[in-house]
Amino acid sequence: MLPAFEANAILRIATAAVFTALLWLLFLQLARGQGKLFFAAVAAGLLVVFAYSPLSQVLAFVPLLGLLAWAAWRRQQAAGYQPAVARIEGGGVKRGLTPPEAAVLLGRPINITLTLLLFELLRKGILRQTSGEPFTVEVAEAFRTHGSALTAQERGERRRLAAQAINAALHAFEEPFLEIIESHPGVPVRQLDLGVAVQPLVRYVAGRAGGYSLDETRVYYDLIIDRAPKEARSDGKLTFDRERVFNRNLGWVLLVKDGDFVSILDQPDYSYVPQWLRKQPVPLGNRTFASWVQAVYAELDGVVDERDVKLELGDENDAVTAALLGDIRRTTFYG
Repeated sequence: MLPAFEANAILRIATAAVFTALLWLLFLQLARGQGKLFFAAVAAGLLVVFAYSPLSQVLAFVPLLGLLAWAAWRRQQAAGYQPAVARIEGGGVKRGLTPPEAAVLLGRPINITLTLLLFELLRKGILRQTSGEPFTVEVAEAFRTHGSALTAQERGERRRLAAQAINAALHAFEEPFLEIIESHPGVPVRQLDLGVAVQPLVRYVAGRAGGYSLDETRVYYDLIIDRAPKEARSDGKLTFDRERVFNRNLGWVLLVKDGDFVSILDQPDYSYVPQWLRKQPVPLGNRTFASWVQAVYAELDGVVDERDVKLELGDENDAVTAALLGDIRRTTFYG
């Protein structure tokens, strides 16, 4: 058989071409195209050897096919690994988080986090409440951008300029919520698909908390939450400044661990009403604001699907994002 192969020049050239193509494939898998001159030198050298030794031309396929099989196995094994994390937990306390951001960090149920986020947008005047039963909001006129033939980036820029005009901060994680709400005017919050905005919110908080200690930061915000009711209940000079104190601490008061914020906001001689409801009153079903908030928490329970806060193997989630989403999922769906 070998003499016939040696005598058939066309078959030897075709076999050399196949070998060179397979060698190039192996080179691409192992070297990812780097070192082309080296490949050319090796291939040329082997072709010279093949020209003088038909036996080596045939035997060279054995190690080549073995190396190709090994490279394919190596590539399959590498595909099974999860991508490396981009950010890990560090040390120290991350200060300056807002109540909804702290709710994410503390792993509070998502219905509570969403309520606080919407309240924050109402407080800043970016949203306006239109109904108490069911809880319904709309984007304030200055922040409406749909129907203006703007790109998503241009809409975001217009909203940020509108926020600057009223000395308010519009965070990146709030914009997806505005997009959803503006796209569904008059729809109660419980019927909105807010789940698509949950992961951007968690990623934003993870980005701020990355490089800090989650445990230390959680202790810090637990202390703020514990202190807020005590300040609100203080006697003396704060008695006549309760409204100012509640305006500043409302989000923290609504995060008290036992959920007993009604007795804090509703006192024998005083019942707190937030600024946005004092400016444009909305019927709350003959309930105080504090009692109504309890109903909103219940109303928004289940508004986000479990899949929206579930990690899938292979997603490029950093360690902090994974930890926060895991905590939210446990408290929301299993707590």
